[in-house]
Amino acid sequence: MYKLKPVFRVPLVIENTCRMYKLKDLQQMSFAEVPKNDKSDKLLDDLDEIQLSDQEIQVLLEKQNEILKTLEQLELRLNKLDVKFPDIKGSEPVTENQESTQCNVHKKHESSPKSVINNDIENLIKNDTVVFADPEDPPYSLLALPILWPKIAWDISYHVHSSISKDLKTLGTIKAFKNVTSKNSKSIVKVFVIWKHVKPSPKVVRSPTDSSIGEVSLIQSFNQYLPLTAADQIKSNKTLDLINEIEYSANDRTTELYHLITDSNTKLDITNIAIWSLLYKKSGHPPKIEKWLSHFTKIIIV
Repeated sequence: MYKLKPVFRVPLVIENTCRMYKLKDLQQMSFAEVPKNDKSDKLLDDLDEIQLSDQEIQVLLEKQNEILKTLEQLELRLNKLDVKFPDIKGSEPVTENQESTQCNVHKKHESSPKSVINNDIENLIKNDTVVFADPEDPPYSLLALPILWPKIAWDISYHVHSSISKDLKTLGTIKAFKNVTSKNSKSIVKVFVIWKHVKPSPKVVRSPTDSSIGEVSLIQSFNQYLPLTAADQIKSNKTLDLINEIEYSANDRTTELYHLITDSNTKLDITNIAIWSLLYKKSGHPPKIEKWLSHFTKIIIV
């Protein structure tokens, strides 16, 4: 192609008048001159030499699955939380005298903290709760809901899926579950229970984005909204987490449930109801445990 005539002439070598030091030319620099990190190379070589056996790999996979299950449960709980922080702009600065007075009051009432009541029942009224329950593994804790919270207007209805409508043995198992209706037309908490072969059971659905699995999750879904003291709620959640871990463990950990039971602890609360429901579906318990179970069975199953 023909050459264009330059508009103005430029010297081939441009003199640099800047007093700053010159950088090395990367294009002319050889890669052999770049220093290497011996430690990183050695670490990579060591990692290549590590070989795990099949048993060790299986243990790592099991631990990974346990961590994933725990993260899923935490994610479900975080989605249900409704934390309201105070407005910083509206808060007034605390003077020195007020601060000292508050400290003195706190010291006086430290032995008996004030109970904080959770009255966020509107979340239960707004969205109905649907429970898919397997008749081979019935959630008996459903029978205790009106007893645990008698001031709540319950509307619990049981429905049989067409797949088990002709199974007489199954129908005999769920005979103890009867509909619960309330005369109060306002502030009704509705629970729809559908008997269906589903594993794991039960499956609790409150919205398309809010679902959980397990009987402990069923109890906790009501425990976080219904009126309870904050201290009791935190304590019961720790025990319920342990019960849930025992229930879905690959090994038989029934004896650990026994350790959570004491002869004097016959209070009808959510933790005892969760333990009772799991043990009621099993047999071959020690005499003390059978006596403890019989106490709650007479109250719950009429």
